[in-house]
Amino acid sequence: MRSPSGSHIPLASLIQILAVAEHLNFRHAANTLAVSQPSFSPRVKLLEQDLGVLLVRAAGTRKHTTGRAL
Repeated sequence: MRSPSGSHIPLASLIQILAVAEHLNFRHAANTLAVSQPSFSPRVKLLEQDLGVLLVRAAGTRKHTTGRAL
């Protein structure tokens, strides 16, 4: 898959955003995928930047996917 800018989007990034949508928590999503949470959050942010849309909105410790963008 390619972003609007034409760069390649890694499958791992798409899997990560799906895990956030399922768990609504970065730490739980990272644990499920056996990835450290400190490396997980920046990857999601990079995907948002590559796509040019906000994918995750924080509400306290809970995360919500922005449905229209996703």
